[in-house]
Amino acid sequence: MSRRSADPAANPAADPHADADPDVAPAPVVGRTEIWQPTEQPPHVHRRHQLLCATRGVLHVMTAVGEWVLPSTRAIWISAGTEHATRVRRPCHTQVLYIDPAACDMPRETYCLVLGVSALMREVVHACAEARWDYPANSPEARLAAVLIDQVRAVPQSPVDLPFPNDARALRVAEILRREPANREPLAALAARAGASARTLERLFRAQAGMSFGAWRQRQRLLLALEQLAYGESVTNVALEVGYESASSFVAAFKAMFGTTPARYFRSA
Repeated sequence: MSRRSADPAANPAADPHADADPDVAPAPVVGRTEIWQPTEQPPHVHRRHQLLCATRGVLHVMTAVGEWVLPSTRAIWISAGTEHATRVRRPCHTQVLYIDPAACDMPRETYCLVLGVSALMREVVHACAEARWDYPANSPEARLAAVLIDQVRAVPQSPVDLPFPNDARALRVAEILRREPANREPLAALAARAGASARTLERLFRAQAGMSFGAWRQRQRLLLALEQLAYGESVTNVALEVGYESASSFVAAFKAMFGTTPARYFRSA
């Protein structure tokens, strides 16, 4: 069964691209508006860059090196050829654009990045997602596609990724914290559960995830909180569910990472 359904506001019978492959579309930027049902799509690749926007709900994107959390105020860029999987836990309204690499030569090392979505960018994404796939080079659709690419290059990035270590012992700790988001055990106790010393784990997280264990743990908590807040849960409940002692300590950590309070974050688009 497909994980996707047509936008109920649209007429599925009128969609000429329902079964078409966007990787071979004639136009340089093409797209779809979809509703993704709760599921996990296995790892796959596209020959084109992708820009995914969750217009309602939360989308997770996973690669071999990390996980990205995408609330409705953000979009994610996935470079062409990057193997990735996606997961949604509740129905998620999305707009997906497929961009010919020849039209937008983003650096290959970009892989995935999350972007803030301005009101202008949201409208341009919507227009590109609804455009036909065979527009000519000098058409209004082509000019909109050029505006989209300029916007992607200009908008600020957002720190909503969680890089993974690759050592089995460090991954065991990461899995413990995924299963037990309110866990407050010190690193030494977690290390004992994973069969390693605290010093070894600290070294592994710094070397393989690019940050200290404490910074990684805080980011993991805040990204989980981001999803719960996006679904309307209260700040106090979310703070306790992800291991903070109070709402005030949670808000301070959230502001340190995202540069704003939870309420303002979700009004920032």
